[in-house]
Amino acid sequence: AESIGSVFFIDSPTHQFLRAPSSNDASQSEPMLLPEVGATASILLGFPPPITLSAAGSSKLNEVLISNPFDRPRAVFMLEVSGVDDPLVVGPKNALFHKALKSSVGLGSSKVDIQLPDEEQVSVISLDEPLRDYTEEEINDFASWLGGSYVPDATKPLHGILAIPLENGDDVDLQMSKKVHREFASKLFALFHNIRKAMQMHEDLSQALHRPAELIVGSFDGIKALQEQQDADGFDKLGMRLLLATLPKIFDSLQTAYE
Repeated sequence: AESIGSVFFIDSPTHQFLRAPSSNDASQSEPMLLPEVGATASILLGFPPPITLSAAGSSKLNEVLISNPFDRPRAVFMLEVSGVDDPLVVGPKNALFHKALKSSVGLGSSKVDIQLPDEEQVSVISLDEPLRDYTEEEINDFASWLGGSYVPDATKPLHGILAIPLENGDDVDLQMSKKVHREFASKLFALFHNIRKAMQMHEDLSQALHRPAELIVGSFDGIKALQEQQDADGFDKLGMRLLLATLPKIFDSLQTAYE
């Protein structure tokens, strides 16, 4: 059987581009296909949908998009996260996802294919660039950005404790001396680093006479990697909560940069 995932469409809080979710959306709608998710991104970037889009696919897009072809954000942030447990994501404490327009999506064997015009019309910024060796200063930057703290280990560099606060008042402590914690943290650092780079690139592009549309796209496999490790010791659930604390911060940072 084909595996089913979820896609969350999160709108700008200051300008509506997507239809508002209703309580019966998820139960009534047919699952989207990955090419339809890609077509949605193309339209939000200001480009026509691919000619291969079926009538049924077009109908699904109409359930997501407000039908105003002259009012598109021309900027899309798309992140694929593998290994995620849906109920954790849509809990009422996670306002970003709780209010999002959600659809199930048939994963099949294909990837999301976003058909784009030539490079002059769109800038594609990848979030998948791996991070070179990071420094304690970069760990501190990440901790500060999330309102947390980093306590270095006096005996060994990069082996301190990174504490990140969650919405419920708890802290997640990443013990950087533990390999499983360190590897997960490095994936978060890479995402953080690439998001900041994307924001810098946006600032540069905003000075251009003819500004291209912007697609920021990437994937995060840190949760899945934790689930596949024998010695994770239930850390995948904590990792999930940490990711859910990070994503709203990313969204807010991008929203501020793109206002």
